[in-house]
Amino acid sequence: MPTSTSRTRFSKEYHLPGVKFNRIIGIDPGLSATGYGVLEKGKVLGFGVIRTDARESVAQRLAQLGTELEQVLNRFKPSCCAIETLFFKNGGARSVILSAQSRGVLMFILTQKKIPIFELTPATIKLAITGSGRASKTQLNFMVRKVLKIAGAVQEHAADALAVAYCLQNRQPQ
Repeated sequence: MPTSTSRTRFSKEYHLPGVKFNRIIGIDPGLSATGYGVLEKGKVLGFGVIRTDARESVAQRLAQLGTELEQVLNRFKPSCCAIETLFFKNGGARSVILSAQSRGVLMFILTQKKIPIFELTPATIKLAITGSGRASKTQLNFMVRKVLKIAGAVQEHAADALAVAYCLQNRQPQ
């Protein structure tokens, strides 16, 4: 059963006070586009977006999402995962369900690989990187590139994922 502490949710078995995770993968979940970003001691190791084709069935898209996440995990070997919680201002039931299904696949793969999962709210993430819990996507992307010293462009979902990883990294003991 997840437990909640200062807007960060985590599984009890993985929350070890004083334990520091070195390599963190941040995930911005979605069925059409799932962003990921990997940080280690403040350095960006990699980032990208897993995209699925809307012409495929939902089942095929979820399978593809799981397969591609496994490839990313095998490549970067993270010690933990920070994932953004779902938040919808004006979404229909279908989009909420599809997002929840994709998040479920992601969390299943992470759990199978025994990677601890920490959930963070969008407002907590925005506050950590921009100083405002109500920052726009443009402001978040700008600050991710500035704080993490990324010279080029970063796709929106990848920037969100890097922000999630950054937020968790800064919540760990020094």
